[in-house]
Parts: sequence; structure tokens; C-alpha cells
Amino acid sequence: MDLHDPVFFDHPLDHVPGMLLAVAGLEFADHAAMLQPANVSFRLTFTKFCELDVPVEVSAIRETGTNAFEFIQSGRSISRGLLGRRETPLPAEHAPVPAFRNGLIPRELVHRADPENIAVGPLTVDAGCVWVRVHEQAAFGGIPPRAGAVASIIEAARQFAIAILHLWGQQPLGVRMIFVGLTADVPTAAPQGHTTRALSWQPTPPEQTNKLHINVHAVGDRAIKVGWIVIASRCVDEAEYARLRAA
Repeated sequence: MDLHDPVFFDHPLDHVPGMLLAVAGLEFADHAAMLQPANVSFRLTFTKFCELDVPVEVSAIRETGTNAFEFIQSGRSISRGLLGRRETPLPAEHAPVPAFRNGLIPRELVHRADPENIAVGPLTVDAGCVWVRVHEQAAFGGIPPRAGAVASIIEAARQFAIAILHLWGQQPLGVRMIFVGLTADVPTAAPQGHTTRALSWQPTPPEQTNKLHINVHAVGDRAIKVGWIVIASRCVDEAEYARLRAA
């Protein structure tokens, strides 16, 4: 692992971020021709912290309609996942395009040090939903296009989730947020032409924000739902984080 990577190690960390494992799994899947469908379902659960100084082995088992992933470090399973094609089409859901604001969301709300690594714009509340426009960027440059399209929308949703946890989940800025797992049902290509991507979330009570259901939209004349992502997280203070790291 390149600990000097400007994207995955945007700021000092004492463990490997979950997004690096997610991207590694997607890149592996792309090379193994598992990302050929236009839409895929990708699930990843993190069971242990991934340490910085030990290699990780990624393996997959091809099964009917799906592929099972596992990440092994020091002989222990640290993450497991499933990848398959979307079996049923999403219901056609169209919405007016919100009045997105220009610029980027404040970096402290998404835990990014470098503005180049911010993947979403300012929050917009419209018709009872919270929206953000996705900033298409080359943050995951160098990996195949399909893996990059899926990874970039997951990273945008992850940053959106962090902002939601601060603003709606009432989590203080210094809290530790642990990425527990994700389930994504998304296209394997970013919208073409003048169409951009956006994310939306229907607000819930603060105690329900540890598991966020985020919708993915292609935005042109209308906002068309093209997928969804569920992100599970755990927010802890420094003392609890230290206990978890020592376990």
C-alpha cells in the first residue's frame, strides 16, 4: 500500500481506509470481467481494521449470478463482499432538478484535507430531501473505467454520509467515524454528455443515521433515479476507538 497516495491517505490514518479495499475489490472485479453488466449490486462488510504495514490478499469465488469476495490480512478475514448484476430494473422515478449551488461542500464536513479530493457540492434541501451534486473527478485515476465509475459514486456517497452524520446525526466534528459496510446498486458507467450525477437522502431521526439509504440520480432535464447506496457506520469517541483498535 502506498501510504503517500494523495487520495486514500488525504490525511494521517492509523489504518487502511475502507475505500481503498473497496476500490481494490472493484479493480480486481473489472480485470476478472465481473463488471460487464450495465448495472451491478456490490456489497462489502468490514469486520476488522486493515493494518498499514501488512499486505492484503484479495480473492473471489465465481458463483451462479454472483461473486463472493474476501480480503485476508495476516491470515485473518478483514472484509467480505458480494458482487452480481442487478436482476430487476429500478422503478422509473423522476424528480425536478434541485437548485444546486456551485462550489464544494466545506472540507471539514467530509473529512478531506485536500479540496481536490472533495467529491460533492454544497447541500441543497428541496421538497423534503437533501441533495448534493457529484463532482466528477479523476480521484481514482489509473483504474479501469467501470471500476472507476462505481468507486467514484461510492466515495461521493461516503462523503455525503459523513456530512449527514454531522449535520443531521448531531455528531461533533472531532468524532471518529468507522466505515462498517456498504451495499450499492449502481450503473457501471458515469452519465455521458451534459448529464451529471447527484445523490439524495430522505432525512430520518438522528438515531437512525448510522445506516443511511442514499439514492443515485442521473441529472439532465430531470433527476432520474439510477441506483442507490446504503452506508453503515459507527461513530465513537477517542476512548472507544482506542478500545476497538486494541481488540
